[in-house]
Amino acid sequence: MAAHSDALPVLKQRHPNNNHQSDTPPTAGLHDIKDDTLSGTDEKKPLLSNTSLSTTQLFKAAPAWLYYIGFLALLFGAAFQAHYALPAPVSELYNPTTGQAQFAESNVRRIVKHLSEEIGYRIVGTEQDQETQTYLLSEIKALEKQAEVQALRGVNGLPMFETWVQAADGSHQFDFMSKAVMKMYTNMTNIIVRLSCGPECDKNAILLNGHYDTTLGSPGAVDDALPIGVMLEIIRIISQRPAPKMNSLIFLFNGGEESLQDASHSFITNHELKDKVKAVINLEGCGTTGPEILFQANSRPMVEAYGRVPYPHGTVMGNDLFGTGVILSDTDFRQFVEYGKLTGLDMAVYKNSYLYHTHLDLDEHMEQGLPQHMGENTLALATYLADNISLEDLDKTSSVVYFDVFGIFFVMYSMKTATIAHVALSLLALWTVIIGASRPTLRSVGSVFISCIAAMLVPNVTAIGLQLLGSSMVWFTHEWYSLIIFGPLSAFGIFLVQYIAHDSKASNGANELSTLSGIQMFYTAALVLGTSVGLASSYFLAMYSLFASVALIYNHQRVQARSIGSGGQNAVTATVDYGTYFVASAIQTPYFTYLAFSLLDLVVPLTGRTGVDAPVDNVMAVITGFGTFSFSPAIMAFAHRFGRKVLMRILIGLAVAQLAILLISAATLPVYDTMHPKRVLVQHLRNLTSGESLLHVAHADPGPILPYVAEVEATFDAKATFRSGSQHPNDWNSVYPFSQFLDSYVIDTTLYIRAHTTNKTIANSDKPLTELIEDAPKLVAENIRYDPVTGVRSMTVLCTHPNYIWTVSSFDAEVVSWSLNIPVPSKEQFHYVVRNAGGYRSDGWRLDLSYRVEDDEVGEADRLRVELTAIETEGFGKDIERELKGSGDIGVLRQIVKTRPDYVTLTYFSSVVSTFHL
Repeated sequence: MAAHSDALPVLKQRHPNNNHQSDTPPTAGLHDIKDDTLSGTDEKKPLLSNTSLSTTQLFKAAPAWLYYIGFLALLFGAAFQAHYALPAPVSELYNPTTGQAQFAESNVRRIVKHLSEEIGYRIVGTEQDQETQTYLLSEIKALEKQAEVQALRGVNGLPMFETWVQAADGSHQFDFMSKAVMKMYTNMTNIIVRLSCGPECDKNAILLNGHYDTTLGSPGAVDDALPIGVMLEIIRIISQRPAPKMNSLIFLFNGGEESLQDASHSFITNHELKDKVKAVINLEGCGTTGPEILFQANSRPMVEAYGRVPYPHGTVMGNDLFGTGVILSDTDFRQFVEYGKLTGLDMAVYKNSYLYHTHLDLDEHMEQGLPQHMGENTLALATYLADNISLEDLDKTSSVVYFDVFGIFFVMYSMKTATIAHVALSLLALWTVIIGASRPTLRSVGSVFISCIAAMLVPNVTAIGLQLLGSSMVWFTHEWYSLIIFGPLSAFGIFLVQYIAHDSKASNGANELSTLSGIQMFYTAALVLGTSVGLASSYFLAMYSLFASVALIYNHQRVQARSIGSGGQNAVTATVDYGTYFVASAIQTPYFTYLAFSLLDLVVPLTGRTGVDAPVDNVMAVITGFGTFSFSPAIMAFAHRFGRKVLMRILIGLAVAQLAILLISAATLPVYDTMHPKRVLVQHLRNLTSGESLLHVAHADPGPILPYVAEVEATFDAKATFRSGSQHPNDWNSVYPFSQFLDSYVIDTTLYIRAHTTNKTIANSDKPLTELIEDAPKLVAENIRYDPVTGVRSMTVLCTHPNYIWTVSSFDAEVVSWSLNIPVPSKEQFHYVVRNAGGYRSDGWRLDLSYRVEDDEVGEADRLRVELTAIETEGFGKDIERELKGSGDIGVLRQIVKTRPDYVTLTYFSSVVSTFHL
């Protein structure tokens, strides 16, 4: 820290009028752009006066800024190109030169198109669910026959090809969104294929998993037909090659992920092959473009194996971020780790997740080259693991640092190695201070820290402005819009702090050097902190510390050489060579940009499904501010190069630009459009207890909803009333626990139904329409027992629900025991929500339950009050909503879907709810 004061005598000799020196730019770069600007040399005669800054002089200063900003723009463009690069898709099933089977995107797309468009919405329990199983079994049988043909042609050593169909019942606890959900499933179906070399290979296996079901409202091309197609294509290729040498490969075509990971739980807890599996590769999709990413890993050997894929894309930062729970999503990987104690890799398509879980998740929107990217990576992984890796004793660990470098190669090392390297980088930073290359001050280090805070806080002024103008989320339709809308004020915050922190008693060059040194110290201190808590993502901080030190060493040598060459003393002037800024930014800026695109691709579409109360404008302001600060920290030092007057003009320019952008964007940018739609949930809920027949309309983000509500009101010629989710928590029990985010606009559909039905009984009846529903879900209690000694009441609860799926039971009780294979979560009174999902033609379930009652004699008050919600099978995909006998459900959802505006995507279903006292 004292190194800066050692240079002050030299500065005073060269600049006797120090009180005015802050407005005197370092003469490098102003007198002669061709020579001085690029060299950064200090001239003895200042070009500008100490008291004024003319327009001409400003124009002479501009090229230095333009060259540097232009260089950063080139780095930005190169990172963009690398980030979104995909391999060329392959159409030929066999290599035309070698004749060997090769991965072909065309074959994957054939499967994806059939699943998502010809079969359609493959929701657990629907007819399409059964149709999908039949289709997959036929594809697998065809692949087995292809392998048999190869064997008949004399190809020796092909893998053994085995197939299983698993249908099982089970239960598990699923904690999600801070809620505990008790899950039951009945007749949940999996299709399993094993390729192996025989008994020796069968001792250990690698599991590849993908789910073939879809969520409500989506045909699921990428989520998750793409992984299904990739797995079938890998089976085609490997089944025609020599058998695996060490381990078998098991392919799990998972029948129930969207129902909260039931099918993966069923396999890993019940199937006969579960104990053979030692590692898992889980394939998922929540986007439609760009490369898939490795975002979860818990084993060093598995990460090392991933390093051999042709197109690596992943960073431990994703692993750390996902582990925080900030990302409201989950995959089957959880079940394999929690119940199977497996190590493995979780890979997913994540870019352009605007279409995730929407009607737009179609093959036509899946980018060319994406299946090829996922397929070649997964094939390389599976082949390497099957032939080369011992799967015995694969220890779990999160102490691994890994990241790809522009998708070209993969870097991986242990946390122990990282700690050693980070200590070395800290010592390097200390050494630069000792030799005088780095000259930090408390002022400069503090200014960098405060600039970081200001970069994230100040753009919240723009967020507030958007909200006041009624233009929240105008940045939503393109991930990079947030950079334009929040970026200027982020930069304003950074430069304002530097303006205030500029030391008027030192030269501009001294301010530059101390600020650049402050950047080095800031990141080095953050590195020490991150390493001390074992944060694997601290490699990112290490990169910034390293290149700040490298830049300072470069600058020290350049300035020292120039001093000696000009006949000066060996003491090095406190100044920064122009080239130093290019050295400081050349690596870290494009790498950060490469990472930042991943963050924006993930977060911006996610804001469309985080709930109506989420402060998404503020979140994006903070994220954009952090990105602006991290893009090129050296620019904070560069801001001092031409003095406070230039910096003030920059501040004024940024403020004016921000105001113009705010007003223009608020007036012209749509919040949503066809390919970046608003997510709306629609439920036609018939309450069999109250007799109400209501349409509930809710949304999943804080963007505008009232224009759409007005359209729905016009469609049904009825006014909507607002219902708070907190006051009516059971309205959306059918999608619990996501229901906690949903407020509703509710329309009574009774008059519409009576006016539009051709059923005279419904049209003319004065009774509630719900009284005419046949085959409604029912709960009954059998084998009721009461123990007066313990005060425990026991029963068997039986549910029948023909033509319904996804029942949800909620009740309050002090449960003592039950038949679920789940520990009772509380010994006290507790609110239980039990979700059940059943395979095709599963129309009921049972639950043995014992709970404590207060009175010695069981009275009416001690009966178990259960609210049962059930979703109907009709209305999804190819199905046309039927006229149920007397149900009153006459075309309501059909009309909703028909009148949907282009900027809206719907998650829609019909459900019934009843209250039972057992």
